[in-house]
Amino acid sequence: MQLDDIRAFERIAASGSISDVSRRHGIPKSSLSHGLRRLEVELGSALFERRGSRLILTDEGLAFLGHAQDVVRACERAEDAVRTKRLSSTVKLRVGTTDELGTNLMAPMCLQYLRRNDDVAFDLAVLNKVDLFHRDAGLDCIIFAGPPPDEEAKNLIHRRIARYVSRLYASPDYLHGNGNPMTIDELRRHPLIENRASGGIATWSIANEQERVIIHPNGRTSTNDNWLAKLSAIQGMGIGFFPEWFTIEEVRAGILVPVLPEWSSDAVSVGIYYHAHRFSNPQIKAFVTFLATQFYGFYRFPYREDDFDMGGIKLS
Repeated sequence: MQLDDIRAFERIAASGSISDVSRRHGIPKSSLSHGLRRLEVELGSALFERRGSRLILTDEGLAFLGHAQDVVRACERAEDAVRTKRLSSTVKLRVGTTDELGTNLMAPMCLQYLRRNDDVAFDLAVLNKVDLFHRDAGLDCIIFAGPPPDEEAKNLIHRRIARYVSRLYASPDYLHGNGNPMTIDELRRHPLIENRASGGIATWSIANEQERVIIHPNGRTSTNDNWLAKLSAIQGMGIGFFPEWFTIEEVRAGILVPVLPEWSSDAVSVGIYYHAHRFSNPQIKAFVTFLATQFYGFYRFPYREDDFDMGGIKLS
């Protein structure tokens, strides 16, 4: 059996689509199909059956899947073992996160780590939630806020490093021209900026000490990007809903102000996710330990080394 064929089988089993694997990895569909047929000939059994547009594992495919995953993981462990012997060389760690944490957490923390460790390099990836946890993303560790996708994260180790809440914000000019809402009913009459950066349709679940309400944003501005949503609020397009740490500099500069400050989201955890077998790699272990134990808070301005600031973050 060829290792590439086994890897292709495992990827197709995870995705359910040869086209999707081809797109993700830049492998021609014909090569994937040929490798799969070659593997099935060697095993003497069909490994998939087609149902509509999806490829579903047969009983034989299910029986083979666990062994294929063991082979792929053994190869990853072998690669890690070789890396540990190259202590005199720079080791590149691939770290991933989502858009909202890229500039505000991953970049400054990784840059701080680089200053302390001359033998490490980073490949920093900003991905959507689905691609971030996909096994084929090839990440050594993931920094993520909120609940991860259950199926993709079930085989990962998780360490929590912080918690935060989200609150309502608007520009002073907007509030001067449109009034500052004093109640939830008044809030609903304002244009509310929809931010779908975490995926799906945005709703705001907020609570004070007495009650919880669900808000459906209804403004003229809708986006799937955190920075565009914040810019819309700064430019007076309505009221936005953002993590506290995401508005620290704007609040201090006076270009955003809190609205209904007694209302907030539930606390959201920020965590590190990694494969258990990769923790045996000393470089990965050292970096994960750094993130978990040396986390002082988010930078309020991410380009200056001395600008550590808690900004609403509470250490776990």
